[in-house]
Amino acid sequence: DWLGCALAGCATPSGRRFLDYAVDAAAGPAWVVGGGGARSAEVAALVNGALSHIVEMDDVHRESVLHPAAVVMPAALAAAQALPPAVAARAPAAVTGQDLLDAIIAGYEAMIRVGEAVGRRHYYHFHNTATCGVFGAAAAAGWLYRLDEDALTHAFGNAGTQAAGLWQFNAEGADTKPLHPGRAAAAGVLAADLAARGFTGAEQILEGARGLFAGMAPDAEPERVIDGLGSDAPRITRNTLKPYASCRHTHAPIDAALALRAAHGAPDPDAVEALDIATYAAALDLCDRAEPGSEGQAKFSLQYCVATALIHGDAGLEAFSNGRRADPVTRALMARIRPRVDAHRDGLYPAIWSAELVLRLHGGAEHRAVQEQPKGDPENPLSAAEVAAKFMGLAAAGGHAEAAAQALRQWVEALPEGAQPLAAPPDGQASA
Repeated sequence: DWLGCALAGCATPSGRRFLDYAVDAAAGPAWVVGGGGARSAEVAALVNGALSHIVEMDDVHRESVLHPAAVVMPAALAAAQALPPAVAARAPAAVTGQDLLDAIIAGYEAMIRVGEAVGRRHYYHFHNTATCGVFGAAAAAGWLYRLDEDALTHAFGNAGTQAAGLWQFNAEGADTKPLHPGRAAAAGVLAADLAARGFTGAEQILEGARGLFAGMAPDAEPERVIDGLGSDAPRITRNTLKPYASCRHTHAPIDAALALRAAHGAPDPDAVEALDIATYAAALDLCDRAEPGSEGQAKFSLQYCVATALIHGDAGLEAFSNGRRADPVTRALMARIRPRVDAHRDGLYPAIWSAELVLRLHGGAEHRAVQEQPKGDPENPLSAAEVAAKFMGLAAAGGHAEAAAQALRQWVEALPEGAQPLAAPPDGQASA
């Protein structure tokens, strides 16, 4: 799922800029998706992380409000391919595909646990994927670099001091968002690399008087970082895969809109008095956008996402194209959409990301639809066939030949096999 998102990102304007950056960087041992060559671990982690976050279809963890894959997987892959000399000299064996998967699980655990602990107020100003992601990247790279307890503590300290990622770009429609996971991935790799060389960092970077919780998380719950550690199921098992190419906060309303359409057909905007969306406050904070001016803003618009789903019956990549966004019927329905905070649903968030839609027609008729577990959640997962189809569709959208995409899929599926050294991804990854 992560790799498909990265392949799709290659064909976007932002993706091409990141690939240009990679091409201009010095050569190294770590693979860059989409024809970016092999570069240093930091550059590969940065570019691969950014590419995978552009089309807004990468995974989500609800309770921590994170996109873990876009940070952890680029960091783990880059670290696995670029062991620092000091690590390589004492490594008992080559890194295997299973080692890479283990590192990813460790990275998810650290990133998500910090994300669960920062509290709801942190998210208003800070992008959790960026600020909490540095810990996941450091954990994944540190696992592969075989850091001991002291060194990993220092890696976390120097990862945490790089934690950053502000939401202001969203208000202005800037390109910044994919930079957040890319930078977090690179920062974590750097922190682990320096720790392997003996470089120290703050040991109380989370809970210290001038640490992350005190400075950036006014309602933090520090105990959640280690609550159930060792007894709970790994956090990666509670992950969500996205079926739609938009902010996850729009997905419960999209599901409800598709249910309304299936039951009653696409509405005539002239017949609609109002369409009410009742959901939780964070969804409105980021996605109450009546007049999105760009593709990125449309992906963060409850009004647009619901209207296009109702009128056209989908919310995939094509739903956010220039032609679709200019559709006058969709625009007419958007003018009648009224998002609001529902206190009950707000109380359930972030454990549950739910929404209710009420379509009110002139003459008094009403149609309702509710989504409590959006498609892709652990309770309502994508099937293996749906994940495979999503991967192939994303690769095609990124301009990648079917044979090249299939070769990459086979490389991923072979990662857990035996104790063979990690093979480089196949050479056919470049755009067709």
